Amino acid sequence: MCYVWYNHDYQPIRAKTVKLCTIMYVAGLMWMVGDFQMNGLVELTGAWKSCRVWVVWVRILSSYIYSGMLMIRFYALERIFNQSKPYKGRAMYIPAICLVVVLLAYCLSCQFVEGKYISEYFDYAQICVVDDRFRYASIGLMWVPWTVVLVLAARLRNIQSTFNERYESLVICILAYTILIKTTVIHATHPFYIFEKSYRQSETLIDAVCSCMIILLMLGYPTYQCMFRRDEYEKEWVQKLRKDGVVKKYSGNLQVGSASGYSQMDGSTFNSPPKTNYFEKDPIDTIHMSLNTHMSANFITQPTVAHRRPAVEFSALHMNSVVSLDGSADTNPAYPWHII
Repeated sequence: MCYVWYNHDYQPIRAKTVKLCTIMYVAGLMWMVGDFQMNGLVELTGAWKSCRVWVVWVRILSSYIYSGMLMIRFYALERIFNQSKPYKGRAMYIPAICLVVVLLAYCLSCQFVEGKYISEYFDYAQICVVDDRFRYASIGLMWVPWTVVLVLAARLRNIQSTFNERYESLVICILAYTILIKTTVIHATHPFYIFEKSYRQSETLIDAVCSCMIILLMLGYPTYQCMFRRDEYEKEWVQKLRKDGVVKKYSGNLQVGSASGYSQMDGSTFNSPPKTNYFEKDPIDTIHMSLNTHMSANFITQPTVAHRRPAVEFSALHMNSVVSLDGSADTNPAYPWHII
């Protein structure tokens, strides 16, 4: 995660909503710590005996934050790609505020309820035992965000392959429902699983592995490419962005190596797409159009023959950057060696 933030300006990484992924990562760590205490994998002495704090404010709350952040991330993708609307302002803050209010209301309610109705510490076993009413209420509430995630994942299935969201969403849902169904079944069929070592260990292990795999699935591939094929992959990524027709979801400047004008889904600006449709055309057609436009406006003042270049480059009217056919940008563009 430190490496991801160090390379936060790398465009394929920025597209993965790094801020939300970071919150999920921290929540996943706290979730695992809460599992250690709730499942009796650490000796409950001293501060570890505060069952209500660890169960409600660490284990339960962190698992809700994890699923809630994933739900907000899918909502951001749904709003940008399916609804073609910006993810900023009220659209960004209202879901987050609603999530915070619901979670705080539930946790505060648990805090002010008598301890025996939430979780109690039994000294003879050195373990915290959860009340059945609290158990089923918490599991029922956990189904809500994961159900929303499943619905949004189904709606995101048609996103172009540039971001791999179609396949990522499918695998994320499989991992998430592995956690959810496992937790529901174990608590429903073995309410006192806490006294069986194998159940306690499997409960903690599955939660930790699946939550870490979801984060790795979202950030792993662009991070790997950033480590070993940084410039090459970014160039391929931008080219594929144009090819898939997703460029209209972003601002006009997609210049490789530049972060300016890039539409972020993690809570910054969203610029309206350029009104021209040059980017969605074939590169050769774009060259024809730009040159015809320039000639009709008596814009070409340079000789029609110049030294040869390995790639034909052009500066198109209404475009925000100088782009070559191979997707690279050149601050000193050469005119085409012949007029097409």
